[in-house]
Amino acid sequence: MSPAVIVVGAGGNLGPFIVRALLAHKGDFRRVAILAAPEKKGKFADFEAQGVELVLGDYKDSKPYNGFDVVISLAGNDIMKFQPQMIDAAIAAGVRHFYPSEFGVDISQTPFLSERYFRDKHVTRDHLRAKAKEVPELCFTYVIIGVFGETFALSPVFGVDREKKEFTFYGDPESERSFSSMADAARYTVESILTPLPPSKQERSLRVPNGNWKVKDAIKILGEVQGLQYTCNIKPLNEARELQEKSRQSGDTGEELAFSLKALFGTPYATVPEPWDNSKFSFTPMTLQEMLMSFFEK
Repeated sequence: MSPAVIVVGAGGNLGPFIVRALLAHKGDFRRVAILAAPEKKGKFADFEAQGVELVLGDYKDSKPYNGFDVVISLAGNDIMKFQPQMIDAAIAAGVRHFYPSEFGVDISQTPFLSERYFRDKHVTRDHLRAKAKEVPELCFTYVIIGVFGETFALSPVFGVDREKKEFTFYGDPESERSFSSMADAARYTVESILTPLPPSKQERSLRVPNGNWKVKDAIKILGEVQGLQYTCNIKPLNEARELQEKSRQSGDTGEELAFSLKALFGTPYATVPEPWDNSKFSFTPMTLQEMLMSFFEK
């Protein structure tokens, strides 16, 4: 029987790409749905019109997950810490395949095991492993992509200031980073649902970045796509860590996480370790230039 899939957090940046990728494979799924709070119902009217079910409810309650096999969590930083409750609710309703909100770097690398920014993701991974011991049919998949090119282009946390035409980077601009497009990450996610894990395996990591580019080349490509020339401000990596600690001491969690991410982006561990899994899928991912051109043309 074809799987039924429900998406949590579809209102974020990646959400529309995931839902569109599911719609492109709608015939392969028994149900395709979005879980949303009642007050956000109107936000998904366009997808409803295309045949996506809208399930209204609380992601920490088991009822909305009834009848679904797969949950894709796109939880943002503000609700990341509630993923264990989401997992428990989904399992109680019969869900047996869970995609936690990863979609970033490979946090299993040793330097990231104690990294503040990934604390809630590690708690989620530990919780999934514990539940898998209790529920042998449960499986879960991590989608590891590096950094989204679209986020790099728009989010000040990665150092891009389009208005001032400046790029601030903590680290070595000659080093490489893994970049991905949201559209391709969504396609990998959806195709992977249709490629179940072997019966003996419960945990799967998919390493599927679009490719690696030097940081200096990435900002040059972004400038070319935008018709801009960025001035690069290169700073030592430890300066970001010092600002992170200063923010922690002042109790500013938002700034603490922001400088944590700036520091993470400055380390070579923001590059997804090989081997990658792209060849297991049906398409060739976009280059950084192609993904940025596609994004800014919309």
